[in-house]
Amino acid sequence: KICIIIYNMTSDNIEYLDCDVIVVGSGGTGSQAAQAAAEEGLKVIVISKDPMSSSDTKICEGVITVRESGDNTDTEEALSENIKLAGADLPDKKITVAFANDSKDAYDRLRVNGLRPSINKEKNKPKTLAIAMGGHNKSRSVGHKNSGVAFGHTNWDTIIKYKNVEYFEDCWFLEVVKEEIEGNKGTEINVLGGIVYDAARGKVLFINAPSVVIASGGLSSLYFPKTDTMRGNTGDSYALGIKAGADLLDMEQIQFLPFCLASPPSYEGLLAGEPSTASFLGVLRDKNNKVILDSVYLRTRAECSEAIMRAVEDGRGSPNGGAFLDMTKNISAPKSGKYFMKYLKSALPSAYNNARQALGKEAGKAEIPWEVRPSAHYSMGGIRVDEYTRVIHSAENQYEPIFIKGLFAAGQAMGGLFGANRLGSTSLTELAVFGYRAGKSAAKNANQSFKNKNYDIFHEHYLNFKNLFNKKGKLKPYKLKLDLQKKCWDYIGPARTEKKLKKMLTYLDKIEKDLKNVNVPKEMIWNQKFIDLIELKNMITTAKAVAIASLKREKSVGGHVRLDKKTSSLFSKPYSTLVKINKNNTFEVCKLLRQKTPLKRIINYKISEKFRFMKAKILRILPESISDRIIENKYKNILGTDQITIKPGSLDGAPGDKVNQI
Repeated sequence: KICIIIYNMTSDNIEYLDCDVIVVGSGGTGSQAAQAAAEEGLKVIVISKDPMSSSDTKICEGVITVRESGDNTDTEEALSENIKLAGADLPDKKITVAFANDSKDAYDRLRVNGLRPSINKEKNKPKTLAIAMGGHNKSRSVGHKNSGVAFGHTNWDTIIKYKNVEYFEDCWFLEVVKEEIEGNKGTEINVLGGIVYDAARGKVLFINAPSVVIASGGLSSLYFPKTDTMRGNTGDSYALGIKAGADLLDMEQIQFLPFCLASPPSYEGLLAGEPSTASFLGVLRDKNNKVILDSVYLRTRAECSEAIMRAVEDGRGSPNGGAFLDMTKNISAPKSGKYFMKYLKSALPSAYNNARQALGKEAGKAEIPWEVRPSAHYSMGGIRVDEYTRVIHSAENQYEPIFIKGLFAAGQAMGGLFGANRLGSTSLTELAVFGYRAGKSAAKNANQSFKNKNYDIFHEHYLNFKNLFNKKGKLKPYKLKLDLQKKCWDYIGPARTEKKLKKMLTYLDKIEKDLKNVNVPKEMIWNQKFIDLIELKNMITTAKAVAIASLKREKSVGGHVRLDKKTSSLFSKPYSTLVKINKNNTFEVCKLLRQKTPLKRIINYKISEKFRFMKAKILRILPESISDRIIENKYKNILGTDQITIKPGSLDGAPGDKVNQI
């Protein structure tokens, strides 16, 4: 009897650990945070539910925004303003300025850690993409031959080189342990550490630490299989944040890459190209062969996705719920066609290979249109932070920001940088800039904090999870997860209406009740049903935040498309949606007003944009013999095959300038 009692007391297999900084996530953001804190001589623990560095960073196209890399006139102000205006003025200017200020140093740090770009020997700089990515007004996107694998290896090397960094794989971070103190401005929250389920060893880790960095990715698995991201993106960041008391910003703003594969099933959701892939003459067509969007190469991802989904909702979509990216006019041009194929194969090689393998030889030669469909890619909203990545929560009955002491968020976990639209190649810069800033902020907080020595509060927090083991219900968590993913695409996907959003909230109420009837065994070693249940709960929390934020924003803007409402006006007052959990443990949403860019600057930006579209239109309507010669010269120049000086009065560039972007 005594032996049985002792076993029951230790059956949780709890392990007590102590460190200065916990980093949740081992991808690009997590590795940068770990490096920044380790440089300060602190003890760091990295928690990763997937193998180390097996994140979205490792499977990305490997293109990163680096200010001045392709254009010496690319100032900090120009880059910051480009991001803010592209994001419909929803971004926090202090955060966009930090991004612009740190982008060069952040990239240099990655290179020191082992990242190797191709070099433009004439300029002695990393080589930028041949064509500027959609929405960028400067050439500043640097590609890498091994795409995301190059970044993944760099992330791995960064973490393992520090002796004061300990990492745990196959571990699920369950909750931020905190204490709450009533202050003058409301509830003050102090971080004490975190609770982790170590699936491989069948243990629960109580990690005592004054600083926690949330760097655990996005939410795109809500839409599986219609996503090109890793399966681990189950909204963990946002669920952990809001449960710890954080505000969530702009959760309705989800980026759907427009040109992903709709079939066959084994390729569904994978990237086939960017707007720039369409090049000078590519267009989008519906099933009736009608052009639904021209000048595709100049468009943002959000514009392309919206055009496709509006066609689908109108019944004009392709057989698999998308549209057709028609680049045949590029390839049929007598002189420039061969250069287009060189560009198509080299610009985004892994995306091109996806399309060629999935759609066949004719598609690989661009002789027939590609069937494409939007695919969930990136969350532009996230945890509310300042420019130093310190997490913010709102005081009771007002929205004056208060910092959660010891909690930080970076990368896709954070909101406030991109607002309504994220320009291509900026995510890798975001993780390098703000992952590092988060690590430094976390280290500073750890050095100024007293460590908690009492684990009683950890046991109190763990009771909520301990009770999830050994449940005798009839429902399987993974089946509930599959059903949730389908509902998310249907109701809070790339095309929304008030009716759909309300259906989503009703469904979420139902599935939360179903959680009481799930089946989870009591085993501690790799309890897959427990893992599925934890991820499902995080997905439900995140989906609810997306749905109520989408209801609050009644007009279409950026990645948020409301088919039943008008598009937000250029002159509208910008605001972010703010979601929080109130004292009644229910979700609450409000508007957070944003600083509007001066009207003169907006008008100048729009005039410049209109001018670029006008040049593109002229190029399309010119006689083929003339347009073909112009495009041939462009390709020769941007591909480095030849250096051609554009004469005054030409379609692109200032008089005498060499064309390095469209």
